Amino acid sequence: MKYDLAAFDFDGTLANTWPWFESILDDVADKYGFRKTNAAERAELRYRNAHEILKFLGVPLWKLPAIMAHVRQMMRDVAPTVQLFDGMAEALTRLRASGLRMMVLSSNSKANVQRVLGPQAEQWFDDFECGTDMFGKAAKLKRLLARHNVAPQRCILVGDEMRDIDAARKAGVHVASVAWGYNHVDALREHHPDDIILTVSDLPAKLTLA
Repeated sequence: MKYDLAAFDFDGTLANTWPWFESILDDVADKYGFRKTNAAERAELRYRNAHEILKFLGVPLWKLPAIMAHVRQMMRDVAPTVQLFDGMAEALTRLRASGLRMMVLSSNSKANVQRVLGPQAEQWFDDFECGTDMFGKAAKLKRLLARHNVAPQRCILVGDEMRDIDAARKAGVHVASVAWGYNHVDALREHHPDDIILTVSDLPAKLTLA
């Protein structure tokens, strides 16, 4: 096997949460007093990292935990409208059949993740490291590695944002960026992940073939 363990981000990697997120953004901005954006600004923000996005929106760090908790709660109420990306179920099934151990690594709640994944969640994934963490995704990755006794060089993180690349580097694991998520693929390339995955159907070959 190319890797012993693959950790997957959820929002923007496994599940197409962006249309739903756009639909609630103005209401969340009203509630927490940050800047509203138009379609052109939201498209431009796909080239920015998380810190730059928060600065542009005028969101102080101290407000972020409350905003994230509120968004997770809103997703719980409308989860049926959020779906996996087209072809994702087939890709995950093929990856599972290959013998690759797979985990979900997300700041979203485990309940939301499992609800969107559906009844196959436990068949596809061996573990879930979900929820907010003051030390970020790198700490989550390190916990997964320790729990499953996997060396960092035998693990890959699959994500859609520049912060996923940063977290992988901090944890010492490989990282593959997907082209269908929140950050634009050109911005991801400039952040130098180990690999770029252009389509969902490419996942099995990219993660299993040496």
